Amino acid sequence: YRGFPPPLALAKQRIDTCMPNLKGENFGSKWPKTTLAAVNDDAADLTLDQLELLRTICGEFSEKVVAADVQINVESLSAVEYECRALEKLRYRTDIALESVDNDTNAPVSYQEKSRVDSVVEEWSDVAMYLPKVNAPGSRIGSYREPSDGATCVAFLQPLPDDLIRHLADFRVAIDKAFPRRHSWLDHSALHCTLRSLDWS
Repeated sequence: YRGFPPPLALAKQRIDTCMPNLKGENFGSKWPKTTLAAVNDDAADLTLDQLELLRTICGEFSEKVVAADVQINVESLSAVEYECRALEKLRYRTDIALESVDNDTNAPVSYQEKSRVDSVVEEWSDVAMYLPKVNAPGSRIGSYREPSDGATCVAFLQPLPDDLIRHLADFRVAIDKAFPRRHSWLDHSALHCTLRSLDWS
């Protein structure tokens, strides 16, 4: 992701305007991302060499996705009440179609959006500095699948483009080969990009 495209950035602004009693936005939704997998709860911490290898694999597949010019068209947003953070179990979901006028979710992102993403991605250019964050407690598979109630606005990514499905399958094979039994992969039907938490303050 290069950043939230104009229609989704506008949707985030409208949520804040129309729902002023929401809790403050979490940092994790200020830039677009999709969690594909999480480290198993009993896995050992990564070593520096392992993190270097992980970054290399991610870089290789990022280049393949960029070269394939894969685009995901977002035609609706979903407000959900979830029973786990992975969104593999939902209590409630309603889909909201985006207006067709000026709804080009593949339009160029703003400089501000791109800068925000670049600042986050830049953190792992120095793997030695980034390693403690990678091994910090939290964000393992248990935190995604254990019971947890909340509400959020997301863009579900189904149906995924065929090229992306193929690249993700190859990516999973490469990761599991390099790091056997280290990760649990989230269900494709739950893959999403979070726009904003809808939890009330």
